[in-house]
Amino acid sequence: MMRRLTVYVLIVLLAFSVIGWIVYVSPSALRTLQPVPAHAQIVYRSATPGWFLSFFPNLGRNSTGVSGLWCLPSAGQILKKSPLTVASVSLGGRDRRDAWIAVSAVGSRALLLRWQLALFPPEGIKPTRSYGAWPIWQYSDPALPSWMRIRFALTEGLLICSISDDSHDIFYLLDTFDGRRPSAERKEP
Repeated sequence: MMRRLTVYVLIVLLAFSVIGWIVYVSPSALRTLQPVPAHAQIVYRSATPGWFLSFFPNLGRNSTGVSGLWCLPSAGQILKKSPLTVASVSLGGRDRRDAWIAVSAVGSRALLLRWQLALFPPEGIKPTRSYGAWPIWQYSDPALPSWMRIRFALTEGLLICSISDDSHDIFYLLDTFDGRRPSAERKEP
């Protein structure tokens, strides 16, 4: 009887530790400046961006009223309560337009969003090829300008989004996140 109880307790502890390991995101992974290139110009940075996002009520909405990532259950609430960094950076796309970068620290909820995108992708969002270990999605809408390509990735606790005319800019941001390119985080004290 004691052996059985010990085995059950060990199984429960193992289950809790595995679930905790999957869900836990260290605070060092939630640095929103880490994927931003060193030569970027920070436009906006806040720990509570709810008021900033309220200026864009129709951000990503298509003709049916569905709004890309915001139509996922609770995704809008997650983004409104997560630290956000918005920057502009010249990455030299096809038309030499600046790329817009948005990085939000969504924490362990990134895992939930990734599963929702994999299992129930909303209208306008589809997966593209992965880059390294990071799956990448693109958002397309006929109402957007023809040059605008919106790609985003969910990494270890961060939502990294690039809005530019070059669909490869997200790869540059992920390289910066992984430390292969200079980051704006190293410039800041």
